[in-house]
Amino acid sequence: MVGAGARALGIRVHSAALAVSFGTHYAADRRVPGKGLLEKIATRTGSGGFYQLASHGLNGAFQLDSAWHHGWETVAALIATTKATTR
Repeated sequence: MVGAGARALGIRVHSAALAVSFGTHYAADRRVPGKGLLEKIATRTGSGGFYQLASHGLNGAFQLDSAWHHGWETVAALIATTKATTR
């Protein structure tokens, strides 16, 4: 899908950017209770309580997942635009 969109816009996208995006999405979105990457990171950094939070309109796992994806998509965007050229 991304390749088709980039092709339609005439943009060359570095495959490394797609690999970063795919790899980090795959790693973070495999949420097996007690074994998921984000839960392990939250627990090891002392934020396990926030990760488990699911009340008063807040969901800690969702917030951490969102922050993870925004951060890595920024990295992927920087990689994608490095030496960007048009066709």
